[in-house]
Amino acid sequence: MSASTDESSRQLRGAIALLKAGIDRGSARIEETHLAIADKPFRVLAFVPVVAQFSGVVRQFHDGITKGVHLGVRGLSAVGCDAAIRVLDQIQDQPGRVRW
Repeated sequence: MSASTDESSRQLRGAIALLKAGIDRGSARIEETHLAIADKPFRVLAFVPVVAQFSGVVRQFHDGITKGVHLGVRGLSAVGCDAAIRVLDQIQDQPGRVRW
């Protein structure tokens, strides 16, 4: 493998790692913000006797769905990025393969 191929591979792996970290941290921050914004009306509804009991149940569903969606986004991102790295490994390990 040539020095330029090594450098290209290193840069591509770095870009994939950056993408993975960015999606992970970005999704976590969006989740945190979403839950904080949703907290405001749910707190108010908790003081309204007619809807307090139901709003608590709705909030549990809301928060659970929100957390589940963001967990899924982060998980799928990690799987996709890890798969991309494995594909790079497979391509580079093939003898006689034209390198980028």
